[in-house]
Amino acid sequence: MKNYMLASEHTRPIVLTGEQSSMEDDCACPDGATILRFDHTLAMENDCACPSQTGFARLESAPGILYEQTPRTHTDSLPGGFHLAFSPYTPAGPSALNAPAWERWQSFRVPRPLENPVDETLAQENLIVPVGGQFKLRTSPPETLIAWLHLTNACNLSCLYCYVHKSPEYMPEHTGLEAVERLIETTQERGFPRLKLKYAGGEPMLHFSLVKKLGQKARALARQTGIELEQVLLSNGTRISASDVEWFLANQCKLMISLDGLGKAHDRMRPRKNGSGTFERVARTIDEILLPKGMTPFVSITITKMNANSAADAVRWALTRDLPVSLNFYRQPDHRHNQNGLALEDEIIIQGMLAAYQVFEEYLPTRPFLNGLLDRAQMNAHLHTCGVGQNYIAITHEGKLAQCQMQLHAPVAQSLQGDLLSLVSGGNIHNISVEEKNSCRDCLYRFRCTGGCPLESLRFGQSPNCKIYQALFPAALHLEGLRLLKYNGYLQ
Repeated sequence: MKNYMLASEHTRPIVLTGEQSSMEDDCACPDGATILRFDHTLAMENDCACPSQTGFARLESAPGILYEQTPRTHTDSLPGGFHLAFSPYTPAGPSALNAPAWERWQSFRVPRPLENPVDETLAQENLIVPVGGQFKLRTSPPETLIAWLHLTNACNLSCLYCYVHKSPEYMPEHTGLEAVERLIETTQERGFPRLKLKYAGGEPMLHFSLVKKLGQKARALARQTGIELEQVLLSNGTRISASDVEWFLANQCKLMISLDGLGKAHDRMRPRKNGSGTFERVARTIDEILLPKGMTPFVSITITKMNANSAADAVRWALTRDLPVSLNFYRQPDHRHNQNGLALEDEIIIQGMLAAYQVFEEYLPTRPFLNGLLDRAQMNAHLHTCGVGQNYIAITHEGKLAQCQMQLHAPVAQSLQGDLLSLVSGGNIHNISVEEKNSCRDCLYRFRCTGGCPLESLRFGQSPNCKIYQALFPAALHLEGLRLLKYNGYLQ
């Protein structure tokens, strides 16, 4: 455990959030109570579509009604006399309470009315609830249509866990342009204000000229229709040149690069076809091409049984460069048998992840990182693990429609005609609400992981990673508590 330098005590009571601070009059926060709240997160790039946000409506009550502590609230000790508090119904992540705020929250063991702004904040975070009240979900439609464009089956690597059937095939230009047009039309028809394109493969940099043409078409149509456009390219990081970076920057296209360890650990997971390693080339791409030009890639680390003990080294490498990191679990393609013993084993994965968390604690970025700590878990309350069936579309290099990128071999439609989202929602992956999953009903974290990947739930009946999630959530929340303290000046 790291020994922390505590900043000097604030001389006036403060109520802070994870992204802003405001000084209040002494009377506004009795007894100097301080509550640091998680209210913002960095959108981490990975190979799945993020879920739409849901959230919980605050339980309104008549004046004088009594409140009590929310049952099953998770708590933890933090440095400087702070405590972490996280209820199953908190709108987003955990809160950090200093000693006076903690004592005030403890007082709600006995039902009592709201009497001051600190009580109001506790109620806003759903850490206290009206006696006998029931939480109600506040749902809203997703605002972004997300589309995976599978540009090619070709790749210069032979990664152990890749689910793509490798071949020289790639998306013809006319197919890609049609796909962009249909996606813009679908975005308009469904009322999405935003479209996000994910350029993927194989290795999409092998056909970067196609990426540029599709990006040009998408930007032109987005301007014409008033749609906000986001773009990200998922790459192995071995084929990016300085001139390519100029395009990324000029077109505001994000970049996600896979890194599964350092040196031989990465090379074992992500070798070239001839068996030679790729780590040194990826490192040079980031250090000598991307960062000098001011481009910050997202680093995605795929955790398997084989490289779990190397994840901490990869995290350290990324954090020393101030790069956003996401830790994602290996998923076995449903059209293959277990590949080379990569399938997850709970204890190996848990210990590897905890070692990676220790590195996060050592460096403790102030940039929000909680949503990258635990596979598909997202801290903003939601009901569905991903956007499958709601706001996510995968398009093969042949212009066929699939529910997700791991189902490219089993498209739900042979063309892009008709209502694309209706076609996708009719596939065999049923991305049901976590409230319909009996195995999740009593879980404290059910509105954060929502039962895991729906494709794996389809195959196994429920998430095979449930024990891993439950073991790691407390450690991930603790890290966010430390980040809140550091962000707001309570840790040096």
